[in-house]
Amino acid sequence: MDLIQRARDLYVRGRLHDALEAAQAACDRAPKDPEAWSLLGRISRHTGLPAASDEAFRRASELDSRLPLPYRVTADRFRSLVEEAARALTPEVRRRLEPSAIRVHAMPSETQVRGGVDPDALVLRETTPHAVLVLFQVNHENGSASEDALRALVTRSLTGA
Repeated sequence: MDLIQRARDLYVRGRLHDALEAAQAACDRAPKDPEAWSLLGRISRHTGLPAASDEAFRRASELDSRLPLPYRVTADRFRSLVEEAARALTPEVRRRLEPSAIRVHAMPSETQVRGGVDPDALVLRETTPHAVLVLFQVNHENGSASEDALRALVTRSLTGA
């Protein structure tokens, strides 16, 4: 198994520190591979290394222009974007979401990932003890190159939930 696949497998199983080591090794072994750098960026963010994450995403973007730099916002700004998007939903979508509280978390926890939640998930629907729709801020940012793109992705996450 190659290092990128090993890092990805460890990442989705919630073995984040092992995944970080494998992703770093993959980048050392293949320094021109944008996929390796992008994966390292995501794993680094999950392991509490935001500066290393930003650098890895920068390297990935330099190697492949189709991989934009993540657009980062404060937690307050992200909550505002979620609230704006929720207010702009059609009545039908709002009715479908009505029984659910909408919450924002930075990203899935290591426990959630070990329990089967995709570490790159945009949303998580929890049903017990109450219906909650969780939006993961960092994962939305990772897929957005601008505030407009972030707003659009949040809206798609709410409408598809």
